[in-house]
Amino acid sequence: MSRAYRIRISESLRRHIKVDDGIQSKLEILEILPPEQTSALLERELQAAGFEKREDGQWVRVDEDGVEVRVEPKTGTVTVSAQADAELDRGRQSLLRELEGEAEQHEKDLQAQVTEALEGKLDDLRRELDQISNRVTAEALKQKAASMGEVQEVSEDPETGSLTIRVKI
Repeated sequence: MSRAYRIRISESLRRHIKVDDGIQSKLEILEILPPEQTSALLERELQAAGFEKREDGQWVRVDEDGVEVRVEPKTGTVTVSAQADAELDRGRQSLLRELEGEAEQHEKDLQAQVTEALEGKLDDLRRELDQISNRVTAEALKQKAASMGEVQEVSEDPETGSLTIRVKI
């Protein structure tokens, strides 16, 4: 013999959870040329690295994993941020406090995922931004040497990153 049962949900919790995280740092570029020239060199290198210039003057790139990198060329400030969101929709539980606890845990887990993704991205990004800084510094040194006299020889060693410029003054 079968019986029909009626189930009613009297308590539920529905939330939209959004978390984000970010880190800010400065590029280490030597002050060899006037700031305007150094900024122009940096902008050229950022464009070559896939960054896009925004109306506010910042250069932005959003990588495929959702990590956003912003560079302010005048100050050399780099901001790296990531975010994630999720919908949480749960039915009746024994107590509403239990539901709230689950929602908080879900938010903490999501925050941990975002932070982990951001930390993983930082090593690769640090290397890329260091290379950009080195290229800007090298170009600034070449321009400064040319303004001081006749450049007779320029030699670069990509393995050590050294640059030698001979100038006749």
